[in-house]
Amino acid sequence: GHTIVVGPMENGQILVDGRPALYNFPSSESVAGMATLRYDAIGEVVDSAMRGMERHIVHMELPLGVQVQVMRWANHINVKIVMAPRVGGQDGHCGNHNGDPADDSAEAIEARIGGPVPPDECLFHHTTPVRPSPRHSLDECRMQDPVKYQLALRTCQAQEESLGYNQVQKDCVFDVCFAGEQYAGEDALENA
Repeated sequence: GHTIVVGPMENGQILVDGRPALYNFPSSESVAGMATLRYDAIGEVVDSAMRGMERHIVHMELPLGVQVQVMRWANHINVKIVMAPRVGGQDGHCGNHNGDPADDSAEAIEARIGGPVPPDECLFHHTTPVRPSPRHSLDECRMQDPVKYQLALRTCQAQEESLGYNQVQKDCVFDVCFAGEQYAGEDALENA
């Protein structure tokens, strides 16, 4: 089989079967018998906080009508997978594709399938276990990294000057503390 790896912009690359691919932007290429790949700035982002940022999206047309879009950001990726329901049904990390998001929680999926998708049923050759992330707080940022906290306050004050210190500004400070300055002001856009 073939392997496609897509990493973030800063420290990742795009590899097909271990070799660099799609190094020009925009570009496209075919992987015989497996995929058509395209790399461009076209597509909707899955994280609305990234809406105003420059897009670098890898589009994959895979067998069985599976379409994958990997949005490459500075230090992370977002993925959108579009596919038709499989004959006989399906279930897994993203749910059971029955159109009811209420039964696609991690708890509901675990109750139905009893744990992670078995390797022989997984559409992906390599998976990363999904673990709950630790809950962060503004107090944690203020106490553990006062310099970053002060930077976040200054950055967000400039972004939210007309709004005063409210929930939007608190969200902005949190985003800058734990995700980076590029997320400052995105909550204001979301909540405006």
